[in-house]
Amino acid sequence: MRGAKVRGTVSDMSADAVKRIIDSFLTHGICKDEAEALTMLAKDYVQRQVSKYQERVEHFRSFYQTSAEKFAKQVAAVCQGIETIPALGHLNKQQQILQAEDDLEEWQAAEQFLVRWQAVDADLRNAPTP
Repeated sequence: MRGAKVRGTVSDMSADAVKRIIDSFLTHGICKDEAEALTMLAKDYVQRQVSKYQERVEHFRSFYQTSAEKFAKQVAAVCQGIETIPALGHLNKQQQILQAEDDLEEWQAAEQFLVRWQAVDADLRNAPTP
C-alpha cells in the first residue's frame, strides 16, 4: 500500500530523511555515529517536552493554588452555582465557567502529556548507550 504508515516502524522514505538529518552531525564531527546522533537528538527533544509540560502544569497549579483534581471539583461546583473560583473573580459567572472549563481541559491534557513524556525520558535514560 503506497503511503500507508505502520505505527512503530520507519518507512524507507522516513529512514532517508532521518539519515540526511543525522549525516550533518557526523560530517561536522559532533557525533561519532548515527546511534549517538539519534540518541542525542531524542534526549534533547524529550527533555524539552518534559520541561514544556512541567511548566504548563506548574502555571495552572500556581494560578489556581490547587491540584488538578481539586480544581475539577471546583469547576463542577462553579457550574452548579455552588461556589466561585477566586482566581477568576474578575470574571462574571458565565465567563468563569468557560475559562475554568477551558483551563481544566488544558491542565488535564498537560498532565497526561507530562506523564507520557516522562515515561519516554525514563526509557531513554535506561536504554543502553551507543
